[in-house]
Amino acid sequence: MTGPDLDPEQYPPIDPREPVPDDASELLPDTPDELPQAPVEPMPDDGGGDDGGVREPA
Repeated sequence: MTGPDLDPEQYPPIDPREPVPDDASELLPDTPDELPQAPVEPMPDDGGGDDGGVREPA
């Protein structure tokens, strides 16, 4: 399987010998300086009952 033909002006080739930049904004300029907190995932005891999920082994 081959990758799509990308525009070299928009996606220049990556040189694996080039060092990784310390500042991530060089790679992703539209990324905010501080990312929002990750959402809290519900724990198995939250929700009050057996709503599915993985059952205990017999």
